[in-house]
Parts: sequence; C-alpha cells; structure tokens
Amino acid sequence: MHRHRSTPRALAVLVLACLCLLAGDAAAKRKKKDTGPQNPNRTEFGALPAINYDTDLGFGFGAIASVARFATGYRPYKWRLELQAYATVKRAPGKGAEFPFHDDYLNMDFPGLLENRLRITARVGFRKFANTGYYGFGNDSKFDKPWESIDPDEDLAAYQAAHRFHSFDHIYPLLLVNTRVRLWDRSTPAQRKRIEALVGLNTTYNIVRPYPGSKLEQDIASLDDGSKDAQTLGKLLRGTDPALLMVLNLGLLFDTRDHEFTPTRGTFTELSVRSSPGVQQDLRYAAFALNTAWYKAIVGEYLSFAIRGVADVILGDAPFYELTRFGALQPRDGPGGGWSLRGVPRQRYSGKVKLIQNLELRSLFWRFNVGKSRFLVGAVGFLDAARIWADLRGTELAGQSVDGGTFKVGTGGGLRVRWGETLVIRFDGAYSPTERTPGFYVDIGQVF
Repeated sequence: MHRHRSTPRALAVLVLACLCLLAGDAAAKRKKKDTGPQNPNRTEFGALPAINYDTDLGFGFGAIASVARFATGYRPYKWRLELQAYATVKRAPGKGAEFPFHDDYLNMDFPGLLENRLRITARVGFRKFANTGYYGFGNDSKFDKPWESIDPDEDLAAYQAAHRFHSFDHIYPLLLVNTRVRLWDRSTPAQRKRIEALVGLNTTYNIVRPYPGSKLEQDIASLDDGSKDAQTLGKLLRGTDPALLMVLNLGLLFDTRDHEFTPTRGTFTELSVRSSPGVQQDLRYAAFALNTAWYKAIVGEYLSFAIRGVADVILGDAPFYELTRFGALQPRDGPGGGWSLRGVPRQRYSGKVKLIQNLELRSLFWRFNVGKSRFLVGAVGFLDAARIWADLRGTELAGQSVDGGTFKVGTGGGLRVRWGETLVIRFDGAYSPTERTPGFYVDIGQVF
C-alpha cells in the first residue's frame, strides 16, 4: 500500500456530502417548521448518493436508500429496509486509477414480530475487495515497502505491482440472517431494558486471489517446505482455496440504551459465539466475543461519554481472512480501519486473539428541518486502541516472536449528522501515532 494522502480530497467529499444532505426544494425550506407532536404512525424515507471517503478504499460512489415504518407500540420502528449499490475509486500508485472495493446489499430489519418478542435482521449482498490487506500475523507483523526501491517513471508496472505486496483480491457473496428473541423486557418510552437471545447464520462463498509476488503468494508457497516455520504458519494460513463458509451465531444481547442510533445513556452488550462446522477445507472453528458499549450523559444530549470494549478469541482452524474480523451480530473488520481502529490501515493486524477499545466524547447540538426532513448535528472526539496475538500461545516465525510490541493507537475527531431517527452519517478524521498514518472516513452509522 502507498502512503495515504487524503486531506484535499477528503475536504471536497465532506463539502459534497453536506450539500447532498441539505439539498432540497428551495420553496420547502421557506415553509413553517412543524413544531407539533410527531406522528407515531408514519413512514420515513431517506435517499442520497452513497458518496463517502475512506483512506483505505478511496472515494466511494453509488446510492443508498432507506425506508422505515413507525407504529405505536414498536421501538425503534416496526420495520426498516436499506438498499445500497456502491463502489470506490482510488488513485493508483504512480498514475491512473483503480477500483478497490465493490459492495451491493439489501439490509432488512423487522423488530416488531410476534408482538415485539422477535426481531429478525438480514443482509443479502456481494462484496469484492481488490486490496484486502495481508501483513502476516500478530501484533508485531511487518509493513514492508518494496516499492521504495523502484522508480515509477522507469518501470510503472513493477512499481504498481510492488504496492500490492500487502494485498490480495477477496470476492464473496454473502447471506447473513440473525434472529433476536426477547427473553426479558422492562423497557419504558424513555429507555430500553431488555435481554435478547441471538441465533443466526452467516454464509459466504470466498474466493481468494493472491497477487503475483505478494506476501500472501510467498507465504502460501512456503507452506510446502516442511520447516518448523511452515508448520507454524500452516496453523494460521487456512482457507486460501475457494470455499463455502457457514457460520452459526449464538449469543445474548443486553440493551439499556435510550436511542439505538445516537445513544447518550445506557449500555449495549453482545456476548456471542460463532462456529463453523467445516463445510469445506476442514475450516472448523469456534470464536467467542464480548462486545460491550456504555454511554453516559454529562449534559443531556449536548455532552456525553461513550466507551466500547471488545474481546474476541478464535479456537480452531478459521480461515485467515476471519482473523481480521470480530463479532457476530454485526461482523466488523478490525483491528484497523474506520470501524475499529481509526487511523490504522484496514486489515493491518491479524490474529486469533484481539482486544479493542474505543473512547468517544460526543455532543449533539443542532436540530433543524429541511422541508419535512428532520436533522440532528453533533461532533465527537475519540481515542481507539487495540492489541493482537497471532494465536492463544506465543507464536514465533524466523526465530522471533510475532506478538511483541505495545497497544496500537488511533485518535481524532469528527461530525455526526442524523437524518430522521435512523440514518446517521459519520465524518471522522484520524491519525495513528503508533503507525504514523492518517485516516479519513465518511460512512453510514456510528462506530458503536
């Protein structure tokens, strides 16, 4: 990967995204604002260009739309659909352009089934990561830069190929279905108090395509040399051939938040296990996750504190691309990237044991209407940290431990724009003092 340079383009995306949010019929802006009570039985629509930016993936373009039905007795809504068609474009090393990421999906959320005792969420989608990161395993994995010895003016093809040294192409259609069964509920209109059981299935068909000369290609080739390092690496580097992966999700969810999308009080905790029976390539494993977030209002919604802690442990023969992910309810990449360790490249660290911590100081300070659409604007300051171990036991390659080093850190700040009750647009700028890399992210939804 080349060094990230995001500031001018990130500012342009920020301005464009804000214009997309605020654009509307000029006459509608002059209408008197609706100050009466909100209709509890209503349908909310939201649609905007899926314009965003991520330092790892580049400039994103496409479209995203959501529709949510609200009804008396249902929280946060009766049902919600979200549809996205999306791709990214990024400046190629040296010159030209590349399209590293493609993501199309339909999200479905039905929280009001069986008289509010059952909630089903589902995602049907297709993803293609042309620059999925692979740096090896452990907290002390190396970030090599073979392109530094190549002059792009003399050999552009070799220069661009060298920038793919820590990348591979990962293609996977997916189907994710999670069922949440309410076991206990003492919720009030102001705040939830509930416990839910989680049962779900995450199915993907994974195609891994290493680039010629890449670290992944080299490591795959080294598995056949019979050495001690090959045996150690073989326990971690699984699932490199095309394979169907079926993962069963089980868990408990504890929720006391005052708002699902912009909480200022309460907690949300996921205690889960995800397990694969090894449909193909004997990819049998079990992963245990504790993902807990706590929210504390300091001055109402104007100033609040939020903290999240994640512990994720994998036992068995998981495919190597699962070692950069965590969680069952909403699987995320990490540590590294805009959903876990901001400022650190996505998929930078990989291992079977992961600890992640996020601290945010949040403020929601400006409400306004554009026609009939309601907006809420806020800001955050954050500090992210993570620690990774390649396996449950110490791991050595080439006579050295891969688990050394300290916590990896990212810090920064950003803006939040909530459109209606359910659509949150996030703008985050970050810098990692441990990696010495910046990051900028424009995306949908809170990090936690």
